[in-house]
Amino acid sequence: MKRTQMSKEIIRKKIKFAHLNKNNTLDEYKVEVEDKGDWDYQDCLVKQIIVVNQTEWKELTNNFLSDNYIWSEIGGHDLKKEDYPKFKQLGDKEVKDYPAWNEEQIKYFREHCVCEVTELINSTSNEVIWINTEGYKYARYVGIKSTEVV
Repeated sequence: MKRTQMSKEIIRKKIKFAHLNKNNTLDEYKVEVEDKGDWDYQDCLVKQIIVVNQTEWKELTNNFLSDNYIWSEIGGHDLKKEDYPKFKQLGDKEVKDYPAWNEEQIKYFREHCVCEVTELINSTSNEVIWINTEGYKYARYVGIKSTEVV
């Protein structure tokens, strides 16, 4: 297993996240996204990249609901660095001051926010998924790569 903490912003566009969270396996997430079509696109800010072998991949993708140090409690939503000045111009509150934002700030955040994730790569198959813990110790949300042209 190789873990890399990101020192620069890497954005991944149009990742599919199932509406139903807290699935335990990757196969369950794929049913929600691919079979049921119950998902939304999210742009993601990669905070760390973890590359694993096939054995590690199988273990991790079949136990999303188990607490795991590997995810580092990375998750939630934020703005990209270049979006902070515009957000600040819309009101007197900082991003950290939520829920005290005004309506313009709320709208801007919703339109420009990115989901903070861990990118998990299978070194054998090159399959990639994205984990958003929302600050928990388990993989609360799992994003799947879009295969269609958008």
